[in-house]
Amino acid sequence: MGRLIRGIDFTRARHIVELGVGTGCVTRALLRRMRPDARLVSLELVQEFAEACDCVGDPRFTLRNVCATTLPDILEEEGIESVDAVVSSLPLSIMDPAVVDRILDVARDCLGPEGKFLQYQYSLSQQHRMLSRYPDVAVGFTLLNVPPAFVYACSPRPARNLARNGRARRTFGSLYAAALASVAMGVRVLQDL
Repeated sequence: MGRLIRGIDFTRARHIVELGVGTGCVTRALLRRMRPDARLVSLELVQEFAEACDCVGDPRFTLRNVCATTLPDILEEEGIESVDAVVSSLPLSIMDPAVVDRILDVARDCLGPEGKFLQYQYSLSQQHRMLSRYPDVAVGFTLLNVPPAFVYACSPRPARNLARNGRARRTFGSLYAAALASVAMGVRVLQDL
């Protein structure tokens, strides 16, 4: 999970949102790195996951058992105008596309000017959604996650010296991962023959 949250400047981030706490792995990693005066607002729809993470016991942590589409209402209730980062572990590729679009829109709209949206996925199937919302989309890959995952780091501001041509920037890791995935798919096709 380190790669997922690496794009956050924890020295200045005061408000962070987490979408989908799951077992709390990312939640705990965020809290370990956050400033003492920072706040983490986490949204989790699945009640069992919310109950499992409700015992974190950090005064900087607020957990809501709600859908991520309600993010603007939750931030208003918490007195937060904009956030420095949104970290999402939501399984976008298996969710209703209209709900995914709404979540991505509200996440983008709550970011401050220097904010970051970080999303991990197990495929590049949602890349077009990121590219349609952000002028700067970097795609990385983390082999240390099980299973390995792609990491989108999206910014509402274009990266300096980045020629935008409608494509995401890819790191060496993501290119390597794409090559491995292609080889694995080829092997699987050969096995099926």
